[in-house]
Amino acid sequence: MRMPNCILVLTTITLCACSEQGPTRYQISGEVKFNGEPLAYGDVLFTPDGAKGNSGPQGVAFIKNGFYDTRNTDGKGIAGGATVIQIRGLNAQGGKLICNYVTSIDLPKENGKHNIDIPKEAATKEIKKPVPEI
Repeated sequence: MRMPNCILVLTTITLCACSEQGPTRYQISGEVKFNGEPLAYGDVLFTPDGAKGNSGPQGVAFIKNGFYDTRNTDGKGIAGGATVIQIRGLNAQGGKLICNYVTSIDLPKENGKHNIDIPKEAATKEIKKPVPEI
């Protein structure tokens, strides 16, 4: 009688432990350049492309001095496969938004590197305030 209870308890613990892990995430890192120069700061958001049948968790990484890595603090790994990548670039930490870029790519379902080149056309446009009439 004790052996079946032991097996039941061990099976339940194993199933609970596995369900807490969630979906597989892969680690990705790389260089980010804007108009040919390393991007000072920003963030990269990796979203599985549902329009191409991909699903899974979003990944995020912060850019510092032209590099990002999902293994860094507050980073989260990616799902891999068809992915929409969105990059918001800043001129300094906590600084002004200088670019906002979205692209799609098929990323491998494994740990790896992916460099991102943001074209100058992704620069944010300055909105000039109208000069008040006197």
